[in-house]
Amino acid sequence: MLLIDVNRVSLDTSKDMLEYPLGLLYLSSSLKGAFGDQVEVRIESFDVRQHSMEQLGIWIKDFQPDILGLRCLTMGKSPLHMIARAAKTEFRVPLVIAGGPHATDSPLEVMSDDAFDAAAVGEGESTIVDIVRAHMTGRSLEQIPGLAVRTDQGVRLNPPQSLLLDLDQLPLPDHRAVDYVGINRGHVDFSFRYNMPHANIFTSRGCPYKCIYCHHVFGKQFRYHSPQRILEEVKILYERDGIRTFQIIDDIFNMQSKRALRFFDLVVQSKMEITFSFPNGVRGDIIDQEMVDAMWSGGVRYIAFAVETGSPRIQKLIQKNLQLDKIRNAISLSTARGIVSRGFFMFGFPTETEEEVRMTIDFATSSDLVLAMFFTVLYFPGTPLYELARSLTDIDRFNLNLEEDYVSVREGPYDFSKEKLEALKLMAIRNFFFSDKRLGLFYELVPNFYSQRDADATMLVNIISGNLRIGDIQNPEYAHRLRRHFLMADRFSEKSGFYV
Repeated sequence: MLLIDVNRVSLDTSKDMLEYPLGLLYLSSSLKGAFGDQVEVRIESFDVRQHSMEQLGIWIKDFQPDILGLRCLTMGKSPLHMIARAAKTEFRVPLVIAGGPHATDSPLEVMSDDAFDAAAVGEGESTIVDIVRAHMTGRSLEQIPGLAVRTDQGVRLNPPQSLLLDLDQLPLPDHRAVDYVGINRGHVDFSFRYNMPHANIFTSRGCPYKCIYCHHVFGKQFRYHSPQRILEEVKILYERDGIRTFQIIDDIFNMQSKRALRFFDLVVQSKMEITFSFPNGVRGDIIDQEMVDAMWSGGVRYIAFAVETGSPRIQKLIQKNLQLDKIRNAISLSTARGIVSRGFFMFGFPTETEEEVRMTIDFATSSDLVLAMFFTVLYFPGTPLYELARSLTDIDRFNLNLEEDYVSVREGPYDFSKEKLEALKLMAIRNFFFSDKRLGLFYELVPNFYSQRDADATMLVNIISGNLRIGDIQNPEYAHRLRRHFLMADRFSEKSGFYV
């Protein structure tokens, strides 16, 4: 079985962010556990900017797979179909299956392309075993739970697989199936560090919150690995492969605070020298001083807080319902402890006004965040956000190109013009990054997690994105320290669409 992660990242801020496909590693270990040496698994990442159909042909001719599994985000759906058609028509692969977030969200759209024999919906560990068992015994895929399949009556979506409630029953992901240390060399990790050997770990699945912009890939029930099981995986990678840096890429790692605290206690007791980062996986308004202290003691040096909006009305509208005062406090506690905190913010929600965008900018600039990113809302069909927007306006009149990145400004059902949104985003970047307070925090705390090269790259991107000139920096000390960044930025200043 050949499993390919179809990777497409269109951010123009740096080299692509290319991570190894952890979900496919779980599939590999599940297959090997079920079938032993009856199954041979090969995993590749197809990077649209680097690979061509010729490379696909080399993989297929070399490996001659019975089954090709393709995983992608919605952002990569065009190359997904391109690869499937080539595999089916040119290389005659017997079975071509789609999986991952895009297939889970839009299985019928995927199956409208007859290059696909099936689309797997939701978690794939049980489904992939059922597919291989059916193929080995010559049976049809039509009755397998968790699949969208093509029948004589058309495409049918079968009932889902039962959720695995105890994740400790899963085998450890098959890290040895890929060059997980080397795959990101020359690329940027989820925390925006360049060329950093690391491992990703996934300690829980599912999120009980009801944010309307989210898909339900893992469902709404929080399920998790025990602290002991997480430590076991970390220890193997630490001792066997020399990994010292780990990214926890859960949706919401700290849903159960006792579990999180126990894990960091175990890390401290292990005496392993480890650095952890959370590029997306915490709920900020349930973090308190005890949790921050435990995180710091356990090696956490970076947390991304998904604030999204500083408007209480929009918080309710999108059903995130963050308690803004509590997440502000969590940010302050983290920054005071020495952890590099980054805020994620979104502009362009349905009915959002210019004043509410300014409230979000004010929240960011008045907080103790060290870093921030300002995104533009994307409206994915199948989400409650899309349905809300469609109920309020003619959503089809906007160019909803779901394969664009998340940072480019675009039109949408917000209550002002695209030109105004561009101006507000520019103001957000300038006001956030280049105040005396932020520059002070940047120089003091960024070295706790980032290399000098990464810090330089971050500052360069912010200068270019904010369209700044050296004269815009009023503090002479900071103007002097930033002079070399401005000189470098001039070399990139003709590059259009350069945002962060």
